[in-house]
Amino acid sequence: GVKFLVKETITYKTVKLVKTYDKTLILLHLFFMSLITTYAFYSIVVSHSYMKFETPTTSVTQSLYRDDFDVLAGNATSTLPYCVGTGNDLVDYVSVANDTYKDPQCVRLDAWEFTQKDANALWVNTHFRQRTVTRTCPGKDGTEFKTCTETVSNVRDAFIAGPEHLALDLSFTVTATFGLAQPPVELIIRKPDGSTVTHSPGPKNDAARLTIGDILSSAGIDLDAQSPTAAGKSSVFASKRAPHRLMGVHLRVKLESTNTNPDPWQPFDTTLRTFVSVEFVPTKEMFGPATHVYYVGGHLDFDDNLPSLQSHDQVRVERHWSGVYIEYESGGEVGKVDLITTMMAITNAFVLIGMATAIVDNIGQLISARFYDDKYEDDGEREILENIASQLEEPGHLGVPFDPKNLRLMSDDDVPGMNYEDAMYNIMNQIREIEDRLSMIPEEEGEFVEAEGGGPSRQPDGYPPLYLVEEISAEKRMKALEEEEEEPEPAEILLYPGVQMMGRGCGNVLSKAVSRQQFTLTVVKDKVRMKALRDGPGYMKDGVGRFEPLKLGKAVVLTVGDKVVFRMREGKQGGHLGVHTILDEGGEENEVGWLESIRIQLGC
Repeated sequence: GVKFLVKETITYKTVKLVKTYDKTLILLHLFFMSLITTYAFYSIVVSHSYMKFETPTTSVTQSLYRDDFDVLAGNATSTLPYCVGTGNDLVDYVSVANDTYKDPQCVRLDAWEFTQKDANALWVNTHFRQRTVTRTCPGKDGTEFKTCTETVSNVRDAFIAGPEHLALDLSFTVTATFGLAQPPVELIIRKPDGSTVTHSPGPKNDAARLTIGDILSSAGIDLDAQSPTAAGKSSVFASKRAPHRLMGVHLRVKLESTNTNPDPWQPFDTTLRTFVSVEFVPTKEMFGPATHVYYVGGHLDFDDNLPSLQSHDQVRVERHWSGVYIEYESGGEVGKVDLITTMMAITNAFVLIGMATAIVDNIGQLISARFYDDKYEDDGEREILENIASQLEEPGHLGVPFDPKNLRLMSDDDVPGMNYEDAMYNIMNQIREIEDRLSMIPEEEGEFVEAEGGGPSRQPDGYPPLYLVEEISAEKRMKALEEEEEEPEPAEILLYPGVQMMGRGCGNVLSKAVSRQQFTLTVVKDKVRMKALRDGPGYMKDGVGRFEPLKLGKAVVLTVGDKVVFRMREGKQGGHLGVHTILDEGGEENEVGWLESIRIQLGC
């Protein structure tokens, strides 16, 4: 009924190890385990699931190499197919903004004139339109900037001769947040046809030299080819689009860095590689940097007969550029071995192993009734046997098939009472208490009783006087050293035969945590009986080990070499208060007068 349903609901069910020799189950299990092992090896080792990955930053250092460009600069421009007079049919091209480009020249410029380097990009211009603008303003010397008129003259188009022969020296550095900061071991440049060119920078990070033409070819771009995305308005444009050399080119250089090898036969190859690929970004309008303006002066200044900067009458030259824009983009994945990531990958593999076991178990239940009976047993006999087996392996009573705590003493009426373990503990506690009481009974009790009844006297012949000598703590020594004082001298308390009161004021014990009547010391011959009058004092036999507390009203017999402490402060700052050692050597023995005798009996 309901009780059975509740019991089944709260029952904990778990798997049990069952050995079976069923060939079908064995083959199924081996099949699934081989699949899981292969997958786990591939996912962890080959796919590097034991590494924690991040996207690195690949920085680029670029510098221009112009030697080859300068050599070609002396050649005639008539050999260039894109110059006027060499069969160039780029005429009557009208842009969307109604700018007409016609009969371009070819000009030789210095590299710095048509290049512009940014932090992570580079402009290499291929074409410019130059026009001259004359501005005339009214007023004396053209200083009044009102209703100025501008006249445009000398509008010419020109291609830069051979910009693709200009070279770049490129150095790369890969950095990551886990401490990676080094050049790639291999720099692999990908070509559009699938081929690659490998460069090894080496430990000195030697630069890779690429011409602008090499970078363009890596993107599959020819400057003289027609731009498939160019927009124009002329009748000629309908049959022939403008070339990249006129429209400009936007290139994105992708730098993908990785320190893993995709080759499954080299899973532990962690060589740092950077793959370089160039992507063409289509543009519809002419693509170039900002227009450059050069002012060539206006009215002459009266003082030095030079162009006046204040004059608004000026002549300026405007150059509107278009060209190749190269930008760099970091990507890829670099990683390092990470413990947490590795453990997660291993945990996933164990989950798959559990799934395989569950599948085989379900199949086993369907095809074998005996397997089901072996795996699921829930009778009382099984619980009894398992309990006996667990008791046999219990470290506290190996080989005993039951817990001794459940073994009880039987009364005369066969009634179970206290268990054997508790009975043994009670007996041991009683014996320990008797031993403690016996240890408190000093030897030669009569002598101590006689000594406690009388006043101070002299030691019998043959027994030297005894002293309590203070132990200077390390804290006191350090304090004296810090305050540049002399090392403190230990206090000595002369112990006279008879009873002496010990407490605050004796020696260097001045703390109010110690009572003035803390304990008494009774000296007889070479022995000292210590009796506690308050909680707190303690003693140490033979001067080694730990201090034992002396309870209120209890006594202990000590001798030379033993230690006493006025108040135990275990684990507290400063440690114990008033640690003294009983010695038979000290200062000179003095005669005891009647006044000193009274002081000793009253305390230190």
